[in-house]
Amino acid sequence: MNEFLTRPHLFAYLAIIFTVIRYFTYIVSIQRGETHPHVFSWLNLGVISLIATVAQFHLGGGPSAWVLGAKAVVSLYIAFVSLFIGEKRITKSDWIAFLSALVIIPIWLWAKSPLTAILLVMCIDFLSFLPTYRKSWRKPWSEPPVSYFWAGLRYFLTLFAIPEPTFATLLFPAFLLASDWVFMIFLIWRRRVLRSTKPQESQGHG
Repeated sequence: MNEFLTRPHLFAYLAIIFTVIRYFTYIVSIQRGETHPHVFSWLNLGVISLIATVAQFHLGGGPSAWVLGAKAVVSLYIAFVSLFIGEKRITKSDWIAFLSALVIIPIWLWAKSPLTAILLVMCIDFLSFLPTYRKSWRKPWSEPPVSYFWAGLRYFLTLFAIPEPTFATLLFPAFLLASDWVFMIFLIWRRRVLRSTKPQESQGHG
């Protein structure tokens, strides 16, 4: 079989296709004014995805690193777009999350173990996503759940794009899979909560 048509490569191609679908739907929702991305979240996601791409490659993740690289490029693009049409409300907690993530990045530069780098990247990813959770608690309609479904599916396929799976190479894609689908469930739940409370609020003001 051609070296670029092996099982890991085919799953990597599929994951990249779903990456395109995921971000296409997200960018379209931004252009429609339905989604307002948080610049801090997307800037950090872009930076840590670049770090994770290098670490995953050195861990032997093979084509799975391509998917992370594609994510990094688009995340940085969305961060740029967010400067103009994204979430403008930046709180003290957003700054704390952003600066905390930046502090962790130099630690990775001194880490000699790719696994250590992945663990640090997971911490940064968690901190980077906090502003989006905070924003979405108030505005759950500002993020499209379907986009995070495609994102999680992408990482599910990425798990099969690893030539010789190990705990180290599976860890980050599995973390991202859980992160995206948990956030999707959070959005759906929060929307339902707000819908259910609206009639009660209107009755109370009546």
